[in-house]
Amino acid sequence: MVIKNHFVKGTEVSSLIDRSDKRFVCCKVDGHVQDLNYILPRDMDAEIEFLDLTNPEATKIYESSLRLLVYIAIKRIDEKLDVRFFYNVSRSIFCRVNGRKNMRITSRFVEAVRREMERLVSQDLPIRKKRMSKEEALAIYRKEGLHDKIDVLRYRPENFAHLYEVSVDGKSYHDYLYSPMVPSTGYLKKYNLRFYQPGFLIQVPRAECQGEIPPFSDELQFAITLAGASRWAEKNDIDTVSNINRFLKKYGALALINVGESRIANMLTDLGRDIANSDDPIRVICVAGPSSSGKTSFANRLTFELMSLGLRPIRISIDDFYIPKNELGSEVDIESVEAIDIPYFSQVINGLIQGEKVRLPTYSFKEGIRRIGKEFSIQSNQPIIIEGIHALNARLTANIPEHQKYKIYIAPQPQVNIDNHTPLSMSDLRLIRRISRDARTRGSDAKETIAMWPNVRNGEFRYIYPTEENADFIFDSFLPYETCAMRNIVLPLLDAIAPEDAEYTVAQRLKSIVKYFLPIPSDDVPCNSLLREFIGGSSFKDAR
Repeated sequence: MVIKNHFVKGTEVSSLIDRSDKRFVCCKVDGHVQDLNYILPRDMDAEIEFLDLTNPEATKIYESSLRLLVYIAIKRIDEKLDVRFFYNVSRSIFCRVNGRKNMRITSRFVEAVRREMERLVSQDLPIRKKRMSKEEALAIYRKEGLHDKIDVLRYRPENFAHLYEVSVDGKSYHDYLYSPMVPSTGYLKKYNLRFYQPGFLIQVPRAECQGEIPPFSDELQFAITLAGASRWAEKNDIDTVSNINRFLKKYGALALINVGESRIANMLTDLGRDIANSDDPIRVICVAGPSSSGKTSFANRLTFELMSLGLRPIRISIDDFYIPKNELGSEVDIESVEAIDIPYFSQVINGLIQGEKVRLPTYSFKEGIRRIGKEFSIQSNQPIIIEGIHALNARLTANIPEHQKYKIYIAPQPQVNIDNHTPLSMSDLRLIRRISRDARTRGSDAKETIAMWPNVRNGEFRYIYPTEENADFIFDSFLPYETCAMRNIVLPLLDAIAPEDAEYTVAQRLKSIVKYFLPIPSDDVPCNSLLREFIGGSSFKDAR
């Protein structure tokens, strides 16, 4: 719903709609996302668009508000308890309850949380935003035992802070989740709670599901990988922003870099041995993942890992098989597999496997044209590494027996929190990576990259994520130091987005994440690191 009008200074946006209609969770004022309690700062002609749960920014606000509701519900059950949230299971939020020794979550406890959440929702309690000095915020955090927030607040460069307050039965609860909130608890009626040992899950509405809660799918392999990443981060005390900063102060940048790179190297070793020791020789290694996962650098690293085991793979990028722009129908989604010249791709791959000499193409995205390149042939024991977002799509390798294929899904899976109540979003991290890379390789400013990100995400949900459970190996490309290394690259790019730009809201959200990390020199990053794909200076050339 859109309202265009002349508005007087002091108009509260929520007064323009029926306050009992809780479909809309936030709004855009002249293109900028605001909460519904936003007060217009001056007399102005404005366009105000009210957003429901079919909008990605609205679902982020709704989900952040739900985390606040869960936290308050748990505190109402037992004042000594706290909760930590993780993004790691089936588009859901995993909740781990802490605060009592040998705490064991049961289905009865989860049901108690559900009842308390329902009670808080039925009371339609106001969620009030308050601005205060850092000292005042620290005092509140100390009083309420939010020590993780105290640690993070020390790294906030501004001398003020914002907190959200909810009063229940005469007692006030405070929190900050780096996001606007809905106006009151009465908006938060749409969620599912699911007992999921050793905690529970919150299932939330998703914009890509038209504001509905997607069916639960226990993606076992993916969940195991994420749980392992979480255990590794906690074991090394680099699972929160403040812990990463503390590690940097104690051991230095090179220590944090080497710890992260050693983990990547260990995973590559395990992966290489698994491929090399296969009972049947692997002919094709498929490497897929969403945008800005590090697929290209990973494929290069894997090439050399396999070479160290006596194999001599060649690498082929699916991107080189895009249909030329002048031949691509206007109805074809550029993010879909239909944009790939599948018959030509199959001809080349099958020819290589059969020992024929073939010419591999190269594709220029800038010009939208495909050129024929060098001639190649391979031996019968040479695997082909196929890299691209659609590499796990069965249509591309339909003529190759399954036992001769090895499928790898790669994505950064950060199990790092800003604080207990705010996990770092995987998609936000990839967007930060892409902003850094696009500015360097494509001359794109952050505004342009943010503007096209929703289309990228839509393509991922439609074409990439459905294939991830087909993978033989899920590779976590996250490096615990990467946000520190990209901080001073990305912040100026985000600062260049003006308040009047539609991308300003997303830029501010990304800044609210990045600014808390201490910076480290990008010169210290190894030249073969996966991160070099995004910050430049990679030692990898064409590994063919």
